[in-house]
Amino acid sequence: MHRAVRHNDSGQQDDATIERSAYLWNTASGLLNAFQSVIMLTVLTHVCDMVTAGVFTLAYANANLFLNVGKYGIRNFQVSDVDEKYDFRSYLVARVISVAAMIVGGCAWLAWSAITVGYSLEKTLTVLMMLIFKAIDALEDVFHGNYQQHGRLDVGAKVLTLRMLTMIVLYAGLIVATRSLLLSLTATTVFTGIFFVAETLWARRRFGLPTSGSAQIKHGRAALHHAGELLRESFPVFLATFLLFYIGNAPKYAIDVAMDDTAQAYYGFIAMPVFVVGLLAGFIYNPIIASLAENWAEGKHDVFARRFAVQVLVIAIITLACIAGAWLLGVPVLSLLYNAELEPYKIDLVVLLVGGGFLAMATLFTTGITIIRWQSKLTLGYVVVALLALVSSPMVVGAAGIDGASWVYLALMALLTAWFGIVFALGIKRA
Repeated sequence: MHRAVRHNDSGQQDDATIERSAYLWNTASGLLNAFQSVIMLTVLTHVCDMVTAGVFTLAYANANLFLNVGKYGIRNFQVSDVDEKYDFRSYLVARVISVAAMIVGGCAWLAWSAITVGYSLEKTLTVLMMLIFKAIDALEDVFHGNYQQHGRLDVGAKVLTLRMLTMIVLYAGLIVATRSLLLSLTATTVFTGIFFVAETLWARRRFGLPTSGSAQIKHGRAALHHAGELLRESFPVFLATFLLFYIGNAPKYAIDVAMDDTAQAYYGFIAMPVFVVGLLAGFIYNPIIASLAENWAEGKHDVFARRFAVQVLVIAIITLACIAGAWLLGVPVLSLLYNAELEPYKIDLVVLLVGGGFLAMATLFTTGITIIRWQSKLTLGYVVVALLALVSSPMVVGAAGIDGASWVYLALMALLTAWFGIVFALGIKRA
């Protein structure tokens, strides 16, 4: 596999140096990504009211749901494309198509929700702006996927760290100065778009990235054709990731219909650590996806299975540590963080964290199934559990409120993990 030129100001870098840098910067960007929404919501709750916090929680969940349309589940496929079946231009064209679908689909969902639930104009515009904000993330991701595919995860992680850090500072400052979520989010979105353009130009000039490697597509029509093939091949993974996120957020959508924005805020406060578990697990195993794919492609199935088992163990340890921390310190820390009384929701917090561990595990299994190219086996499990979420969440939340939302989340995540664990084990065994 072709690799990008690896250099810095002092000359040639060796693989070990780049790998250490990748882990360092990927950890930094992973932490910022994990705590991005926590920090944004914390600032909001100390400056604005609970209704505004509830709007932010819903907007963030909605935008991240459609972020899965924008990313289309291609990142892991791209990084594990060690034989370069598709070149970068094909990946880019596919991503432009999926981001356009993200915006169209997100706007359609928003229009339907605004009419049926009865959103105010400001709430509608806030959800829309968050959607655009995340669309930039989706477009940026295809460039960073190319960097990682060609051995320069460190480059993408560095610019992502700087972008998120400056974005968070800008957002926090604007919230304090204007006390307007919509205005602050709009300005932050514009800044993010400008930063993305600047970082892409810098990576091209400094490192010659993105690179197409040995696969070159000379004509736009060929790239469009290959992008179509890529989208078709990745559809099972996209459907899986989209439905996974819908399933995870089904309780929030049920709260949006059955309860008010204040209840949405309180559920958001105790649910936020759930995504931290997944993101912390993700930035630990994401750097080794390419090497896991190489193990599989080289027929080293035993090595692959052992390394994958270690990642399962790591996620279990992270989950247990988070649960212990939540039981001892979760309520007082979150209450102080969000300026809210959360003692009545201590059990719900622990229940959600257990579900978060299952979510992280299900995501890891999805990655493994993608690497072994068994992604077509994912669809049935996701469709069945998504239908269960669609039917059960409104009933349970309507009957038991936030308690019901927490328990239905745990049940749905446990079902997904069991399904994908079985599928993954069968794929390894049959290899």
